[in-house]
Amino acid sequence: MIIIVIRKDKLYKNLNLKIKYNTKGNIMDKQKIAKFIKQKRKENNLTQEELAKKLYVTEKAISRWETGRGTPDISLLLPLSEILNVSVADILNAKEKTKDNINDVINYIEINKQEKNKMPMIISTILYILSILTFLTYLKLEYSGIYINYLLRLFIVLIASLFIIISNYIINTNYIEKIGDTRKIKKLTHIILFLYYSILIFNMTLFSRNKIVINYNIKPFKTILNIINNPTYYNLTIDLLGNFLIFMPINYFLIELFRVKKPLKNIFISFVIVLLFEILQYIFKIGVFDVDDLIICTLGMTMFYIIYMKIKSKTNQKKN
Repeated sequence: MIIIVIRKDKLYKNLNLKIKYNTKGNIMDKQKIAKFIKQKRKENNLTQEELAKKLYVTEKAISRWETGRGTPDISLLLPLSEILNVSVADILNAKEKTKDNINDVINYIEINKQEKNKMPMIISTILYILSILTFLTYLKLEYSGIYINYLLRLFIVLIASLFIIISNYIINTNYIEKIGDTRKIKKLTHIILFLYYSILIFNMTLFSRNKIVINYNIKPFKTILNIINNPTYYNLTIDLLGNFLIFMPINYFLIELFRVKKPLKNIFISFVIVLLFEILQYIFKIGVFDVDDLIICTLGMTMFYIIYMKIKSKTNQKKN
Protein backbone atom coordinates (compact mmCIF):
# COMPACT_ATOMS: atom_id res chain seq x y z
CA MET A 1 0.00 0.00 0.00
CA ILE A 2 1.03 3.58 -0.57
CA ILE A 3 0.91 6.14 2.20
CA ILE A 4 1.71 9.66 1.02
CA VAL A 5 1.97 13.02 2.74
CA ILE A 6 2.42 15.79 0.18
CA ARG A 7 3.14 19.41 0.93
CA LYS A 8 1.50 21.51 -1.75
CA ASP A 9 4.28 24.11 -1.86
CA LYS A 10 6.90 21.42 -2.65
CA LEU A 11 4.81 19.11 -4.83
CA TYR A 12 6.19 20.11 -8.22
CA LYS A 13 9.64 21.20 -6.99
CA ASN A 14 10.54 17.99 -5.15
CA LEU A 15 8.97 15.51 -7.56
CA ASN A 16 9.53 17.47 -10.81
CA LEU A 17 6.52 15.74 -12.39
CA LYS A 18 3.91 16.63 -14.97
CA ILE A 19 0.84 15.76 -12.95
CA LYS A 20 -1.31 15.22 -16.00
CA TYR A 21 0.62 12.13 -17.05
CA ASN A 22 1.46 8.80 -15.47
CA THR A 23 4.83 7.02 -15.62
CA LYS A 24 4.28 5.81 -19.18
CA GLY A 25 3.50 9.34 -20.42
CA ASN A 26 -0.14 8.52 -21.12
CA ILE A 27 -3.16 10.28 -19.75
CA MET A 28 -4.70 8.13 -17.02
CA ASP A 29 -7.76 6.50 -18.59
CA LYS A 30 -10.75 7.05 -16.32
CA GLN A 31 -12.94 4.91 -18.59
CA LYS A 32 -10.66 1.94 -17.99
CA ILE A 33 -10.77 2.62 -14.25
CA ALA A 34 -14.57 2.74 -14.46
CA LYS A 35 -14.74 -0.61 -16.27
CA PHE A 36 -12.26 -2.14 -13.83
CA ILE A 37 -14.29 -1.08 -10.77
CA LYS A 38 -17.48 -2.42 -12.36
CA GLN A 39 -15.79 -5.71 -13.31
CA LYS A 40 -14.32 -6.29 -9.83
CA ARG A 41 -17.64 -5.38 -8.18
CA LYS A 42 -19.43 -8.02 -10.21
CA GLU A 43 -16.68 -10.58 -9.56
CA ASN A 44 -17.26 -10.03 -5.85
CA ASN A 45 -21.03 -10.52 -6.34
CA LEU A 46 -21.89 -7.03 -5.16
CA THR A 47 -24.66 -4.79 -6.44
CA GLN A 48 -24.11 -1.04 -6.70
CA GLU A 49 -26.34 -0.59 -3.66
CA GLU A 50 -24.37 -3.15 -1.60
CA LEU A 51 -21.03 -1.57 -2.53
CA ALA A 52 -22.40 1.88 -1.70
CA LYS A 53 -23.49 0.67 1.77
CA LYS A 54 -20.06 -0.85 2.48
CA LEU A 55 -18.33 2.40 1.54
CA TYR A 56 -20.98 4.65 3.19
CA VAL A 57 -21.48 6.49 -0.10
CA THR A 58 -24.53 7.07 -2.28
CA GLU A 59 -25.58 4.63 -4.99
CA LYS A 60 -25.34 7.52 -7.46
CA ALA A 61 -21.64 7.84 -6.61
CA ILE A 62 -21.03 4.20 -7.58
CA SER A 63 -22.93 4.77 -10.81
CA ARG A 64 -20.76 7.81 -11.63
CA TRP A 65 -17.57 5.83 -11.02
CA GLU A 66 -18.68 2.92 -13.20
CA THR A 67 -19.75 5.08 -16.12
CA GLY A 68 -16.65 7.25 -16.10
CA ARG A 69 -18.58 10.40 -15.18
CA GLY A 70 -16.61 10.67 -11.97
CA THR A 71 -13.83 9.06 -9.97
CA PRO A 72 -13.73 7.90 -6.33
CA ASP A 73 -12.39 10.43 -3.87
CA ILE A 74 -8.77 9.74 -2.92
CA SER A 75 -9.89 8.95 0.65
CA LEU A 76 -12.09 6.11 -0.67
CA LEU A 77 -9.45 4.30 -2.70
CA LEU A 78 -8.09 2.20 0.18
CA PRO A 79 -11.48 0.96 1.51
CA LEU A 80 -12.64 0.41 -2.10
CA SER A 81 -9.57 -1.69 -2.88
CA GLU A 82 -10.07 -3.81 0.25
CA ILE A 83 -13.72 -4.50 -0.62
CA LEU A 84 -12.85 -5.40 -4.23
CA ASN A 85 -9.84 -7.49 -3.11
CA VAL A 86 -7.33 -5.58 -5.21
CA SER A 87 -4.62 -3.03 -4.46
CA VAL A 88 -4.91 0.74 -4.82
CA ALA A 89 -2.33 0.53 -7.63
CA ASP A 90 -4.56 -1.98 -9.44
CA ILE A 91 -7.47 0.48 -9.41
CA LEU A 92 -5.31 3.39 -10.57
CA ASN A 93 -3.93 1.37 -13.49
CA ALA A 94 -7.17 -0.54 -14.17
CA LYS A 95 -5.44 -3.92 -14.06
CA GLU A 96 -4.37 -6.42 -11.42
CA LYS A 97 -0.93 -7.09 -9.93
CA THR A 98 0.37 -3.60 -10.62
CA LYS A 99 3.38 -2.24 -8.74
CA ASP A 100 2.87 0.73 -6.43
CA ASN A 101 4.00 3.99 -8.00
CA ILE A 102 3.87 7.42 -6.43
CA ASN A 103 3.37 9.02 -9.85
CA ASP A 104 0.10 7.15 -10.31
CA VAL A 105 -1.31 8.49 -7.06
CA ILE A 106 -0.28 12.07 -7.79
CA ASN A 107 -1.70 11.75 -11.28
CA TYR A 108 -4.98 10.45 -9.86
CA ILE A 109 -5.24 13.32 -7.35
CA GLU A 110 -5.01 15.82 -10.19
CA ILE A 111 -7.56 13.98 -12.34
CA ASN A 112 -9.91 13.74 -9.35
CA LYS A 113 -9.74 17.52 -8.98
CA GLN A 114 -10.34 18.09 -12.68
CA GLU A 115 -13.39 15.82 -12.58
CA LYS A 116 -15.20 18.34 -10.40
CA ASN A 117 -17.16 20.10 -13.12
CA LYS A 118 -17.56 23.77 -12.23
CA MET A 119 -20.76 24.32 -14.22
CA PRO A 120 -23.15 22.57 -11.76
CA MET A 121 -21.70 24.67 -8.92
CA ILE A 122 -22.20 27.87 -10.94
CA ILE A 123 -25.81 26.90 -11.70
CA SER A 124 -26.38 26.02 -8.03
CA THR A 125 -24.99 29.38 -6.89
CA ILE A 126 -27.21 31.25 -9.36
CA LEU A 127 -30.26 29.35 -8.06
CA TYR A 128 -29.36 30.28 -4.47
CA ILE A 129 -29.14 33.95 -5.47
CA LEU A 130 -32.49 33.72 -7.30
CA SER A 131 -34.06 32.12 -4.23
CA ILE A 132 -32.89 34.93 -1.96
CA LEU A 133 -34.04 37.61 -4.43
CA THR A 134 -37.43 35.93 -4.84
CA PHE A 135 -37.95 35.75 -1.09
CA LEU A 136 -36.86 39.38 -0.66
CA THR A 137 -39.45 40.29 -3.32
CA TYR A 138 -42.08 38.49 -1.26
CA LEU A 139 -41.05 40.41 1.88
CA LYS A 140 -41.17 43.73 0.01
CA LEU A 141 -44.68 42.97 -1.24
CA GLU A 142 -45.78 41.72 2.19
CA TYR A 143 -44.83 44.94 3.97
CA SER A 144 -45.66 47.37 1.16
CA GLY A 145 -49.14 47.98 2.52
CA ILE A 146 -50.70 46.57 -0.66
CA TYR A 147 -53.17 43.70 -0.28
CA ILE A 148 -51.63 40.44 -1.47
CA ASN A 149 -53.73 37.39 -2.19
CA TYR A 150 -52.92 34.36 -0.01
CA LEU A 151 -52.30 32.20 -3.07
CA LEU A 152 -49.87 34.74 -4.51
CA ARG A 153 -47.89 34.77 -1.26
CA LEU A 154 -47.73 31.00 -1.25
CA PHE A 155 -46.71 30.91 -4.91
CA ILE A 156 -43.80 33.36 -4.47
CA VAL A 157 -42.44 31.53 -1.41
CA LEU A 158 -42.92 28.20 -3.21
CA ILE A 159 -40.78 29.44 -6.12
CA ALA A 160 -38.07 30.59 -3.69
CA SER A 161 -38.19 27.17 -2.02
CA LEU A 162 -37.99 25.32 -5.35
CA PHE A 163 -34.81 27.22 -6.24
CA ILE A 164 -33.22 25.94 -3.00
CA ILE A 165 -34.41 22.36 -3.54
CA ILE A 166 -33.12 22.24 -7.13
CA SER A 167 -29.83 23.91 -6.19
CA ASN A 168 -29.07 21.45 -3.41
CA TYR A 169 -30.15 18.54 -5.61
CA ILE A 170 -27.57 19.62 -8.22
CA ILE A 171 -24.86 19.77 -5.55
CA ASN A 172 -25.92 16.40 -4.17
CA THR A 173 -25.96 14.76 -7.60
CA ASN A 174 -22.69 16.14 -8.93
CA TYR A 175 -20.41 16.56 -5.93
CA ILE A 176 -21.55 14.55 -2.94
CA GLU A 177 -20.46 10.93 -2.50
CA LYS A 178 -20.49 10.17 1.22
CA ILE A 179 -23.78 9.44 2.96
CA GLY A 180 -22.90 11.80 5.83
CA ASP A 181 -22.44 14.69 3.41
CA THR A 182 -25.74 13.84 1.71
CA ARG A 183 -27.50 14.10 5.06
CA LYS A 184 -25.88 17.48 5.72
CA ILE A 185 -27.14 18.82 2.39
CA LYS A 186 -30.62 17.48 3.14
CA LYS A 187 -30.57 19.09 6.59
CA LEU A 188 -29.41 22.42 5.13
CA THR A 189 -32.30 22.29 2.66
CA HIS A 190 -34.79 21.65 5.46
CA ILE A 191 -33.41 24.48 7.61
CA ILE A 192 -33.70 27.04 4.78
CA LEU A 193 -37.20 25.88 3.83
CA PHE A 194 -38.24 25.96 7.49
CA LEU A 195 -37.06 29.58 7.79
CA TYR A 196 -38.97 30.54 4.63
CA TYR A 197 -42.13 28.80 5.81
CA SER A 198 -41.90 30.19 9.37
CA ILE A 199 -41.69 33.77 8.10
CA LEU A 200 -44.58 33.12 5.71
CA ILE A 201 -46.84 31.58 8.36
CA PHE A 202 -46.13 34.33 10.91
CA ASN A 203 -46.93 36.97 8.31
CA MET A 204 -50.14 35.26 7.23
CA THR A 205 -51.45 34.59 10.74
CA LEU A 206 -50.01 37.38 12.90
CA PHE A 207 -48.04 40.26 11.39
CA SER A 208 -50.01 41.40 8.35
CA ARG A 209 -53.53 41.41 9.75
CA ASN A 210 -55.81 44.18 11.00
CA LYS A 211 -57.03 44.27 14.58
CA ILE A 212 -60.59 43.09 15.17
CA VAL A 213 -63.15 43.48 17.95
CA ILE A 214 -64.87 40.09 18.14
CA ASN A 215 -61.95 37.74 18.50
CA TYR A 216 -63.00 34.45 20.03
CA ASN A 217 -65.29 31.46 19.57
CA ILE A 218 -65.17 28.65 22.12
CA LYS A 219 -68.19 26.70 20.89
CA PRO A 220 -67.03 23.59 19.00
CA PHE A 221 -68.25 23.19 15.39
CA LYS A 222 -70.06 26.55 15.38
CA THR A 223 -67.86 27.98 12.61
CA ILE A 224 -67.81 24.71 10.69
CA LEU A 225 -71.62 24.48 10.68
CA ASN A 226 -71.90 28.13 9.59
CA ILE A 227 -69.63 27.40 6.63
CA ILE A 228 -71.63 24.30 5.68
CA ASN A 229 -74.98 26.16 5.97
CA ASN A 230 -73.76 29.35 4.24
CA PRO A 231 -70.95 28.34 1.91
CA THR A 232 -69.07 31.07 0.08
CA TYR A 233 -65.85 31.01 -1.94
CA TYR A 234 -63.97 32.80 0.85
CA ASN A 235 -65.06 30.69 3.83
CA LEU A 236 -64.68 27.42 1.90
CA THR A 237 -61.17 28.18 0.61
CA ILE A 238 -59.69 30.29 3.43
CA ASP A 239 -61.56 29.30 6.60
CA LEU A 240 -61.99 25.62 5.81
CA LEU A 241 -59.52 24.38 3.19
CA GLY A 242 -56.89 27.00 4.08
CA ASN A 243 -56.89 26.13 7.78
CA PHE A 244 -56.80 22.42 6.94
CA LEU A 245 -53.69 22.80 4.74
CA ILE A 246 -51.78 25.76 6.17
CA PHE A 247 -50.02 23.96 9.04
CA MET A 248 -49.28 20.71 7.20
CA PRO A 249 -45.70 21.76 6.32
CA ILE A 250 -44.99 22.19 10.04
CA ASN A 251 -45.61 18.48 10.51
CA TYR A 252 -43.19 17.71 7.69
CA PHE A 253 -40.50 19.70 9.50
CA LEU A 254 -41.42 18.04 12.80
CA ILE A 255 -40.77 14.65 11.19
CA GLU A 256 -37.77 15.36 8.97
CA LEU A 257 -35.95 18.21 10.71
CA PHE A 258 -36.82 17.75 14.38
CA ARG A 259 -37.27 13.95 14.22
CA VAL A 260 -40.64 13.91 16.03
CA LYS A 261 -41.93 10.60 14.67
CA LYS A 262 -43.87 9.02 17.53
CA PRO A 263 -47.63 9.41 16.81
CA LEU A 264 -48.87 10.71 20.19
CA LYS A 265 -45.92 13.07 20.63
CA ASN A 266 -46.32 14.39 17.09
CA ILE A 267 -50.06 15.02 17.45
CA PHE A 268 -49.61 16.67 20.85
CA ILE A 269 -46.90 19.04 19.57
CA SER A 270 -49.04 19.82 16.50
CA PHE A 271 -51.96 20.72 18.76
CA VAL A 272 -49.77 22.93 20.98
CA ILE A 273 -48.34 24.82 17.98
CA VAL A 274 -51.81 25.61 16.60
CA LEU A 275 -53.02 26.54 20.09
CA LEU A 276 -50.15 29.01 20.50
CA PHE A 277 -51.03 30.72 17.22
CA GLU A 278 -54.69 30.97 18.24
CA ILE A 279 -53.74 32.42 21.65
CA LEU A 280 -51.43 35.00 20.05
CA GLN A 281 -54.19 36.06 17.68
CA TYR A 282 -56.54 36.51 20.64
CA ILE A 283 -54.03 38.42 22.79
CA PHE A 284 -53.06 40.88 20.05
CA LYS A 285 -56.58 41.02 18.56
CA ILE A 286 -55.35 40.20 15.07
CA GLY A 287 -57.55 37.17 14.47
CA VAL A 288 -60.24 35.02 16.00
CA PHE A 289 -59.43 32.52 18.72
CA ASP A 290 -61.65 29.88 17.20
CA VAL A 291 -61.84 26.39 18.65
CA ASP A 292 -62.92 25.19 15.20
CA ASP A 293 -59.69 26.53 13.68
CA LEU A 294 -57.87 24.53 16.35
CA ILE A 295 -59.79 21.39 15.38
CA ILE A 296 -59.37 21.86 11.60
CA CYS A 297 -55.65 22.74 11.72
CA THR A 298 -54.80 19.88 14.09
CA LEU A 299 -56.84 17.48 11.96
CA GLY A 300 -54.96 18.60 8.85
CA MET A 301 -51.58 18.07 10.53
CA THR A 302 -52.67 14.65 11.82
CA MET A 303 -53.87 13.56 8.38
CA PHE A 304 -50.56 14.67 6.89
CA TYR A 305 -48.66 12.67 9.53
CA ILE A 306 -50.63 9.48 8.85
CA ILE A 307 -50.33 9.68 5.04
CA TYR A 308 -46.67 10.77 5.02
CA MET A 309 -45.53 8.07 7.46
CA LYS A 310 -47.37 5.38 5.46
CA ILE A 311 -45.69 6.52 2.24
CA LYS A 312 -42.32 6.65 3.97
CA SER A 313 -42.82 3.17 5.43
CA LYS A 314 -43.68 1.70 2.02
CA THR A 315 -40.65 3.41 0.44
CA ASN A 316 -38.33 1.96 3.10
CA GLN A 317 -39.81 -1.52 2.60
CA LYS A 318 -39.10 -1.34 -1.15
CA LYS A 319 -35.49 -0.30 -0.48
CA ASN A 320 -34.98 -3.21 1.92
